[in-house]
Amino acid sequence: MKKIVMLGLLVVVAVFGMLRWLAPNEDDTPTIVTRLLDPATLRETNAGPVIGAKGADDTYTWLGIPFAAPPLANLRWRAPQPVKAWGDPLETIAFRDPCVQLAGPLDGLPEGSGSVVGSEDCLYLNIWAPRAHSSIDSTPLPVMLWIHGGGNTIGTANTYPASALASDGQVVVVTINYRLGFFGWMSHPALRTPERNPLDASGNYGTLDMIAALTWVQNNISRFGGDPDNVTIFGESAGGRNVYTLMASPLAKDLFHRAISQSGLTSTTPRWRAENFRDDEQPGLALSSQEWLLMQLQQAGRASDRDSAKTLLLSMPPKDITKFMYSRSREQILEGVSGTAGMYSAPQVFRDGAVLPETSLLHVFRRTRRYNNVPLMTGTNRDEAKLFMARDPAYVDLLFGVLPRLKDEEAYNRAAAYFSDNWRAQAVDETVDVIIQNSVVPVYAYRWDWDEGGKSFMVDYSTLLGASHGLEVPYLFNDFEGSIAAPGLYTEENIPGRDLLAAQMRSYWSEFAHSGSPGRGRNGDLPEWQRWTTLHPNLMVLDSEEGGGPRMVKDPMTVAMLKKRIAEDPHLPDLQSRCALHVELFLQANSGDDFWDEEEYEALGCAAFDPWSLQAER
Repeated sequence: MKKIVMLGLLVVVAVFGMLRWLAPNEDDTPTIVTRLLDPATLRETNAGPVIGAKGADDTYTWLGIPFAAPPLANLRWRAPQPVKAWGDPLETIAFRDPCVQLAGPLDGLPEGSGSVVGSEDCLYLNIWAPRAHSSIDSTPLPVMLWIHGGGNTIGTANTYPASALASDGQVVVVTINYRLGFFGWMSHPALRTPERNPLDASGNYGTLDMIAALTWVQNNISRFGGDPDNVTIFGESAGGRNVYTLMASPLAKDLFHRAISQSGLTSTTPRWRAENFRDDEQPGLALSSQEWLLMQLQQAGRASDRDSAKTLLLSMPPKDITKFMYSRSREQILEGVSGTAGMYSAPQVFRDGAVLPETSLLHVFRRTRRYNNVPLMTGTNRDEAKLFMARDPAYVDLLFGVLPRLKDEEAYNRAAAYFSDNWRAQAVDETVDVIIQNSVVPVYAYRWDWDEGGKSFMVDYSTLLGASHGLEVPYLFNDFEGSIAAPGLYTEENIPGRDLLAAQMRSYWSEFAHSGSPGRGRNGDLPEWQRWTTLHPNLMVLDSEEGGGPRMVKDPMTVAMLKKRIAEDPHLPDLQSRCALHVELFLQANSGDDFWDEEEYEALGCAAFDPWSLQAER
């Protein structure tokens, strides 16, 4: 196990605001594997037989089933290909490598695994199924396919143990890996030459991996007790964003039947933002494919600085660019890239016109025939942004360089509210309102409010983190003991309420998978979760009994409300700060396509500040 001291644990949560699960000790793996093989788990797949093991909570597990061929060598930056068939039973009793990423707390690997970890051979999935309903002869159960978060640049399916959700909810749970960062999303003209088909040219390789996993489920899950005609996709953060993209992808049609997006935004990236140089008239992102190539050419010793690298790159024919790209190792591809907890800002989910539409998702959701219109649950955590602010020196001092102390609690809460409320407005209210105006398919929304983290002389979690991003995930997987969390976050006082809320959430989530409505939960004993309308309470607040318990409220949060708040806020110190906040919330979001209005910006008094330059400064 990773050896992390108490203060290190505090730093992990305060800095990164995320949870992860401990990886198994590799030295113990062979012994565990030999002991856990169970002949009762022998199953046929369309590529060959697999054998798994008994899992916790009266489940069977199959870990590390390949759902596509390893995307190695010339299969890098191409659509996933069918896996090669095998003959003898494949032992699926241990997780496979995560996809390539920078090392960090979400990689699921032991300390000291390297600065770049994981493998390009990573397209594997894991299954948990209740033992009594785990064969083709059983009554088929709903399938829930989990898409992990991590900014689409870090994370792995290996850190989400799903036995409790499978057992409590009587569902078959599948967790999947997908290519990450530059390996999962790479948009460049050199990859769109005539000899490449539209999928290979799309750049959306990570999205195509998810579609390949869903296709595998359609073809095989009945042999594990799952119902291929009742598949729910669910994911958190980037995983929630990926849920929305799968709803919009024509290639995912009929591969799933319900969707749950947890803290997932609807943003997608136009080609110009993904590819342009940062100093173009339409500026590309800092790690656009052109900027990444400039960095790569310098690191390869083929250019001495950015200017000479740009001159060289503009002179290279497409075949030479792709040859250079494919020559780079996994370590070289990530060389010079940095980020928080391994997460970096690679362009992703491109509007390519094949895998994803060429317009924004909100535009797509205005017409039911344009997307996979299925029952939807969506929500955010009340204090999403606090997890990313908890070590921001603008708001926090670090005692002894480690312990966070808020400089001004009121200012901290005020700033967190702007970004958290904007997250909610764009992920939930604005998206749901667009959908229900044009569809009769039900939509359900929530806000997660648990903010009872422990207080001590070290830190007050109830304020520092509150109901922050990612903290709801272990409630679904019931993995509080195995997860890395800050010391003192959970206490004797708050654990009973936490555990009850966790059980209630699993009940709502699994009932939605069964019926398409969270209703009153699996046992019918919870407050009724009503569908979203504009007429009555439409938002389910998920909280402990001490915080009021699960309950329906009407508490809207829209972009128009936020724009008005910015315009009238007396606490913003000057006009430039007001303009910069407006830019950060509404221009950066989805490249400005959904909520940016130049006239509104100028009416705010901001005409003197170029918004793209102002954005870069922040």
